[in-house]
Amino acid sequence: MERKDFLKKSLALCGLSMIPAAIIESCSKQSYAGPGNVNFTLDLTSSANAALNSVGGYILNSSGVIVIRTGASTYVALSTICTHQGCTVNYNKAGAQLVCPCHGGVYDTAGNVVSGPPPSPLTKYTITRSGNILTIKS
Repeated sequence: MERKDFLKKSLALCGLSMIPAAIIESCSKQSYAGPGNVNFTLDLTSSANAALNSVGGYILNSSGVIVIRTGASTYVALSTICTHQGCTVNYNKAGAQLVCPCHGGVYDTAGNVVSGPPPSPLTKYTITRSGNILTIKS
């Protein structure tokens, strides 16, 4: 074998041996959490929150929380931060799922992982209703 051929093959083999390490490190095992200090109210009579007056309706809060009406008198508040790599999830109202556009992670409306790479559920927040006021807290 000529020196030139030996060097080409050796470099190619070295390059191929690095691919598995790159794949393994491309998705870290770190889990991202949603906002930790959540405390806000929503007035259901306000036009800004009108979407919450029907089942399946939702609103996005500027602090990274989505509030979804899941039933006649039930609501859920979840972080919009994907636990896989911190991307912002989108709500698919038709499928009643939250989908991460970065790596295809899918969550149900309870925040549980349905499929994909997310290592844990979305952060869930406590909701209480008093009359027409929803209070969302960490």
